[in-house]
Amino acid sequence: MNGTKKGTMATTRIAWVLLLAVFSVLALVGCGGGGGDGKEKEGGGETTAAEAGTTVAGGRTTPPELAVTTVELTPSGNSGTSATANLTDTPGGVEVALAARGLPTRPGTEHIADIHEGGTCDDDRAGSITPVVYGLDPLYTGQDGTSSSATSIQGVTLGDLTSGAPKYVDIHAAATGEEALPPSIACADLPGTGGEETTAAG
Repeated sequence: MNGTKKGTMATTRIAWVLLLAVFSVLALVGCGGGGGDGKEKEGGGETTAAEAGTTVAGGRTTPPELAVTTVELTPSGNSGTSATANLTDTPGGVEVALAARGLPTRPGTEHIADIHEGGTCDDDRAGSITPVVYGLDPLYTGQDGTSSSATSIQGVTLGDLTSGAPKYVDIHAAATGEEALPPSIACADLPGTGGEETTAAG
């Protein structure tokens, strides 16, 4: 009788040990599966702004769904000034980022920049200056002859600026007080507006 009791207790202990072992294995498998799902979501589902964006002049990053047009301003006359203009569609309008090089004036000098409509850079360089439709933030010559600015033009789209009548963006010489609008020192036609390819004028 005593031996039978001991045998039954031993069998019960073995059964409990086996059950615990089974539960432990199931728990480990469950945790491993859950961790794998979480890792996959973290690595494959998240996209950082740096990965998705496009860097424009000034170092800003724009979402890929926003259209960007880049034009290169070439020197007018013998100015030696050139620039890059990035025009980016935004929810409220268009941001124009200018980065100029080779400004021919001393540090701190102001240079007007704007967008003209009704003509091309060739027209401007020939002395036929068309009206300004959008003024841009001015550029101020840096110690190394460079400068940059960013202007938000509200209520327009990139499509508006790159269609219809010819348009061009330019940078003007420093004001002398003698003329209403100083001559252009760098210019680029906006694509899609009927302007010819911009070339440097001698």
